[in-house]
Amino acid sequence: MRRIKYTIFTIISTFMLLFTSCGVSGNNEGKGILQEGVVSWKENHSLLERRYALALATERNIYGCYVKDDEVLLDSIDKEGFSVKETFVLSGSMLISGIAADWEGNVYILDVREESACIWKVDADGRFQDPVSINLESTKDAKDLFLKGVYTDQNGYLYVWCEMSVSEEKMEEGTVIEVWHEVDRVYVKDGQLNTIFYDEIPNISKTEVLNFQVDAEGSPIFIVKDQEGLYIQEIDMVKRGRKDAVRLDKSGRFFDTDYASGLGNIVVIEDGVLYCQNNELFEYHYDTQTAKKLLNLSNYGIFSSDILFLAKRGDAIEIISNLRESDRSEFVSFTPGESERKTVTLGMIMTTQDLGRMATEFNRCSREYRVEIVDYFEQTGDYDRAVEQLKLDVVTGTAPDIIAVSGIDYSMFSKKGVLADLYDFMRDDEECPRDLLVRSVAEAYEEGGHLYSIAPAFQLHSMWGYGDVAGGQSGVTFEELFQLLEDSGKDLNAIAGFSADEPVLTRLCTVSMDEFVDWESGTCAFEGDYFKKVLAFAKEYTGNYAGGTYLERIRNREVVMSVGIISSVVDYQIQKELYGPDVSFIGYPAAEGTGTVIAFRGSDVAINAKKENQEGAWEFVKFYLLNGYDGQGFPIVQEQFDRVLDASMEEEYFDTEGRTQRKPKEIYYEGDEYIMIFAAAQEDVDMVRRLVEGAGNRFEPHWIIQSIINEESEGYFSGQVDIDSTVRKIQNRVTLLLQESQ
Repeated sequence: MRRIKYTIFTIISTFMLLFTSCGVSGNNEGKGILQEGVVSWKENHSLLERRYALALATERNIYGCYVKDDEVLLDSIDKEGFSVKETFVLSGSMLISGIAADWEGNVYILDVREESACIWKVDADGRFQDPVSINLESTKDAKDLFLKGVYTDQNGYLYVWCEMSVSEEKMEEGTVIEVWHEVDRVYVKDGQLNTIFYDEIPNISKTEVLNFQVDAEGSPIFIVKDQEGLYIQEIDMVKRGRKDAVRLDKSGRFFDTDYASGLGNIVVIEDGVLYCQNNELFEYHYDTQTAKKLLNLSNYGIFSSDILFLAKRGDAIEIISNLRESDRSEFVSFTPGESERKTVTLGMIMTTQDLGRMATEFNRCSREYRVEIVDYFEQTGDYDRAVEQLKLDVVTGTAPDIIAVSGIDYSMFSKKGVLADLYDFMRDDEECPRDLLVRSVAEAYEEGGHLYSIAPAFQLHSMWGYGDVAGGQSGVTFEELFQLLEDSGKDLNAIAGFSADEPVLTRLCTVSMDEFVDWESGTCAFEGDYFKKVLAFAKEYTGNYAGGTYLERIRNREVVMSVGIISSVVDYQIQKELYGPDVSFIGYPAAEGTGTVIAFRGSDVAINAKKENQEGAWEFVKFYLLNGYDGQGFPIVQEQFDRVLDASMEEEYFDTEGRTQRKPKEIYYEGDEYIMIFAAAQEDVDMVRRLVEGAGNRFEPHWIIQSIINEESEGYFSGQVDIDSTVRKIQNRVTLLLQESQ
């Protein structure tokens, strides 16, 4: 046999909650209802003793493979008590590639041992047998042979699925050349592990074998994707070849390999397949050529990417899944039944990764509530319609219990009493009191002393530059900014980070909309001198980019200031390297304050004040707030914020060629140059703290108002309308909009 790829199991962990903090123990029961209301499920979660890399559930037992002390072990687990009955040592094992059980209860493990494929067996009585080497014919000249799985049928046949690269000779321009391509090959073996025959499908012309399995009737089936979609093709055991392919029609956007994250966990069942797509479990039937959603895995705390085993037994569904950031796996069974857990709905324009992840984690931890996501884009099929429908539902009080408010201008209707004040929940919650938050961030998002939305992380938007240009100022008016630039022999175009015209205007309005709109009273002030300066700045700024890298332009003092984002201490350190140790954060021009503004990073959420289940909604919002920080930006929880800043001052090291060296926190690349950023100094951290403490306004787009501003400013930018007429029109239109939203 040619070279067989092998590796010890790699168990990938993702930065998420420790499952042990969720308070989940074995045999906890909950129930579930699909969004369609077609099927109700009773779920039973049972923790297993270890975390497994490969697993199988039979009628009576569970089998799980794992690595300990560089040895591969196999646990035999009682399916009723979920305790380990016996542990087998697979001595010399290099790679467990598959595990299967036959109709009699015998279990087969496909392995690589001493560079040779072999089969281990646990018979129906639990006796463990020594491995038997198996021959994979016609692989002498193959490359990159990789074992992918083992399967059985009721006739005692064993199927070994593998992938390899094979060559063929082709005539090209009168010359015979050798061409290599991958094939998926299945060996059919008898009870003595002798090969009866093998069949293969080349992965060429955009053809890809997605899966091979033996269905409930014992038929060996390939599931294949090609340019036209999906098809299944059964191996004919009599003729020792493949039967005609059966094309599978796409069912809407489901069972569609071109949609979103594609397909996974494909399992052949009677007259169809089970599969996961976008963390939902579907059943596809060949006869009707349609897909039916069985359940949303997120509602039950399961990530499809963590599933080790999936099966359907009668009306029941069985799943073995790994628990993220935990040393345990769990067995979950679903049977038809009524719901007991209280359902809390979470409405989003479109499901975001951070909220989708947190909803799944919450559902894994909570046994009193379950969050179900309502995706408005999925319901409407159009993003703009999804935005308008969610806004309408919020105003009328018919929106879900929790609302992801990013992108829906909630400030325009928060005073109507449709959103709950989060401070009211914090007042009575010892786990999450108001003083748990970074004060300046919470205050920036207050409206009339109320806090209507929140997110686990934030970042800063500001302007900074050479200290000798800024003159040590923090917070300037437009007149002061213009004067500082003039004194340095520069104009607006010495500020980097803006685009031209409307993007500049949009940026300036986004950092200062709270200056012009009083959301509580529903009034605005766009006719004042400050807003005129905003328009003038946007009109006059061109960028004047003349080539060269950003770093070169700063060094040559073509650029003396920049606008941008500070989302870590490292970001500040980089600007300190670019502009020198006296870098000054002057902030965006503002009527008052430092001009440094705050923006939530990620999805911010609010609670529907018109719904009765506000207690359950708060439980999720609190969970999201306390556990949702993913390392991006600064955490809004003060204790977490302090830890992040402290960690920025800790040196990191790595060993190379017998020497210990400092590990950079980040490497900044600019053209052919790079800057390595190491642990921060106390003065760097102190500066970041001052920036956060001094931040006032929020960086928040208000798209309806912004569209009015942009539209009415076009005439001013083109010179056809004077500035007084422009601001008067903006004032009138925005005033009318705010009055209509009362």
